[in-house]
Amino acid sequence: MLTGCASAVEKVSIDQMEHVHSVAADGGNFYLASHHGLYELDGDSWSLIGDEFDIMGLDISNGVFYASGHPGPTQDWADPIGIITSVDRGKTWNPKTFMGEVDFHLLEVSGDYFVGVAANYGVVVGSSDGAESWLTLETPSLDSLSVNPKNGSEILIISEGMLLLSRDAGLSFDSIETPDNLLLVDWNDSGIFVGTDQRLFFRSDLNQGFSSNPEIFNNIQSVSAQGKQVIVLDEDGVHISEDAGESFRLLP
Repeated sequence: MLTGCASAVEKVSIDQMEHVHSVAADGGNFYLASHHGLYELDGDSWSLIGDEFDIMGLDISNGVFYASGHPGPTQDWADPIGIITSVDRGKTWNPKTFMGEVDFHLLEVSGDYFVGVAANYGVVVGSSDGAESWLTLETPSLDSLSVNPKNGSEILIISEGMLLLSRDAGLSFDSIETPDNLLLVDWNDSGIFVGTDQRLFFRSDLNQGFSSNPEIFNNIQSVSAQGKQVIVLDEDGVHISEDAGESFRLLP
């Protein structure tokens, strides 16, 4: 079940990739989860890390990478792959749970807390014991979710344009006053980003109000942040910020 590194690294632009599903930031590095594998930003282009496979859900917690999706052409894995993990930044992967059972299109991890949208079952499930046992969560319909990296029992979801908070690992949710027509949320170590299709908003914690980012995007599809690094995927491509979202540059 262990996969090895690709023998040759080819740099590509995002235009050369098929179906980028999500983005991630970790330790000053930026990643794309795509139909053909995990790519890391290398200069102004992207390099494939490890073997090719279809990554639908991706999250990074305490330096460990978690992924879900479908196996690649060189992998002797059941389909779907459940949750797999990497401790070497995506070079190799090992199965953790649900191999051959679950395809998580959204996956969030914080310590021992896991929350995922099991797309092939149409349910949201959560675990508070490191993915040993799971509970089906009766959440409202959702477009995006994120877990507090400092307290995995706190979950934010976007439901019908509104931001909802759970403090009990997804058993109940309360609304939070936010801008209208939200589509995305990312809760990271520096605070909370929420986004519409064109704008990002930020607050440092749950007790603060949201401030608007001046950047205008073109149909935001995914956002991720860690510290001062922010990565946004929209229809124009990948936007990178090194100053907590104060300014962005669009990769060529």
